Amino acid sequence: MTQTERYARNIPIYYLFQFATGFLIWVPVWIIFLQDERGLSLTQVGLMEAVFWVSMMLFEVPTGAIADRWGRRTSLALGGFMFTGGTILFVLADGFAGLAISYVIMAISMTLYSGSGHALLFDTLRTLGRTREYEKHMGRSEALMTGALLGAALFGGPMAGLWGLETVFLIGAVTMAGAGLIALLLREPPRTEEEFGPDGLHAAPISPVDAAAENRSPQGVVSNIFDGFRIVLRQRPILWIILLAGIVTVAYEMPNFFVQPFLRSHGLNPSGGLLDGVTWSALIVPGFAAMSAGSLLAAPFVARVGERRAIPILMIGGAFLFIPLLLFDHLSIIAPIAILGGIHAAIRPIATGYINRRIRSDQRATVLSIFELMMAAQMALIVPLISASADSIDFRFAYGLSVGVVLTIGIAFWMIWRRSHRVEQTDALRRISIRPAPQAIASASNGTSNGVHSNGVHANGTNGANGISDRRQPVTTPTRHDRP
Repeated sequence: MTQTERYARNIPIYYLFQFATGFLIWVPVWIIFLQDERGLSLTQVGLMEAVFWVSMMLFEVPTGAIADRWGRRTSLALGGFMFTGGTILFVLADGFAGLAISYVIMAISMTLYSGSGHALLFDTLRTLGRTREYEKHMGRSEALMTGALLGAALFGGPMAGLWGLETVFLIGAVTMAGAGLIALLLREPPRTEEEFGPDGLHAAPISPVDAAAENRSPQGVVSNIFDGFRIVLRQRPILWIILLAGIVTVAYEMPNFFVQPFLRSHGLNPSGGLLDGVTWSALIVPGFAAMSAGSLLAAPFVARVGERRAIPILMIGGAFLFIPLLLFDHLSIIAPIAILGGIHAAIRPIATGYINRRIRSDQRATVLSIFELMMAAQMALIVPLISASADSIDFRFAYGLSVGVVLTIGIAFWMIWRRSHRVEQTDALRRISIRPAPQAIASASNGTSNGVHSNGVHANGTNGANGISDRRQPVTTPTRHDRP
């Protein structure tokens, strides 16, 4: 097997890894488990989510830096095994404190495979010279993950009805252990610019500051973290696309977050028996099906409308889907909620593709982890507030808050990002316009090699213009004996 074939195997293996991490058979019943089996209110569930997302905030960037330093494959495998332990503790814990600890463990495990998986996929494609396929493969892998969630939703309800909620969680723990084993089959691609060598076609655009630091020795984890934040703060299009994608994703995920308690408010319960479990799953499935479709359609959508227009179009289109959610309290609104799930699933491959093409391989997992960090911060702030509003008022008020966040903060982030993107494009065109033509560089190089000193004087005493030999001088072609 050739070197290229070995790296190409990473793509289907990564697909399989994503499928295994998505087959969390407890996803369609986890809120009901917390409410019915552990006695938590919806407000307390929101606080549990805050614990989860704050933990992700604290560990997202350090684990990304660890992946950049010691390998993305190792990070993915460790994440799968840690999630297994967190799930088992979640089942055994009795009380808010124990559940919170299990949430922290699962959050850390997710940080180990969130940004590092995207980085491994992009650098694998870069090794193969196929980076323009990133959105396609990222979308397919995300679609497989959400497709696995769809399958989990189909089986989770009936299994909960037959065997109980705790058994469903233990099955999910086994699938995550399988994901860890699958990650060990991956081949670690190069993860520094030095390993890739000269790569003008697939390398990220490098600023003068980055270029000056290009040959420095390998850094520690702490230095990687600070450099990652420096890149995000200095490259404003990356900063604002992170904030924009995060706020839209969080706001459009909230209706899906409320699906389980919404169904229960209409008299449904997955633990009532096999038929009730099947009915429950049938109403949960459309959301996961839409998420899978959204991930698959992300790449052709970007190809059609362009990366600058993709997220704004999804953002504005999604806002209109909140209209039936605000007007009706009926099971039929599962349809627009599902489509919103498809929109927020499409945003991730679009945003990470935009970011990947603007950062160096040395910092890829770290910067992508900062993207996840920002999203976790927004989740930690928004989810508890909107969950409490649903608990104290109603679901429609919570939906109104969600779309209100997009129409105010989201639009503000979009306008700032659009301006910074235009400035970046203008600067890039200016740098290209002042770059010396390849013919001039080649002529200058030839002139120097033919004995031209930097002051424009030939070794034999003749003058040349700007260090290039005078074309009026005769050119002597060396004979066969003159050649080395």
